[in-house]
Amino acid sequence: MVEALIQVDGRWGLNGHESARLAVNAARFASDIVCMANGRCVNAKDVMSIMSLRARPGAHVRILATGPDEIVAVEALSAILRLQEAC
Repeated sequence: MVEALIQVDGRWGLNGHESARLAVNAARFASDIVCMANGRCVNAKDVMSIMSLRARPGAHVRILATGPDEIVAVEALSAILRLQEAC
């Protein structure tokens, strides 16, 4: 299992667009991936679940991955959370 704790950047946090972007990218990996924030633990491959985290700018999101491509998955999803658009 690999995990990372990432602070959500960007102006809007994990809004609909960013949640979809995160879920689509998570779905590309074979590993099981979950995200945790605000006391919730959700499947990172499900857009609605990601949106339910309600992660605002500055919130911390923990990404956990287990599987054959866990390291690459956590690195890719961490980069998405760090490099959100500022508009």
